[in-house]
Amino acid sequence: MNEYNNPKKEYISLADLPNNEEGLISMINGGWGIRNRLNSMGINIGDKVERVYHAPFRGPVKARINNQMNVAFGRGMAMKIIVEYIKNETK
Repeated sequence: MNEYNNPKKEYISLADLPNNEEGLISMINGGWGIRNRLNSMGINIGDKVERVYHAPFRGPVKARINNQMNVAFGRGMAMKIIVEYIKNETK
């Protein structure tokens, strides 16, 4: 089965990830500038990310990376970080 057709997996931006849900960073839709900035912060493809909070009215998004580091992203940057969100059926 093609992994993109798996009904338990969903690919969404970090800005669209529900609060207190986790996923894996699968892609960064941006040029070398955003990739370099995230890499210098220690954020890479394959890292586990949890969206902790988002400010109302399209404000910044706060996330926890690998259960260690809390980072606040602007909404534009959070929209470029694509997350593999695995839906948990137990909730």
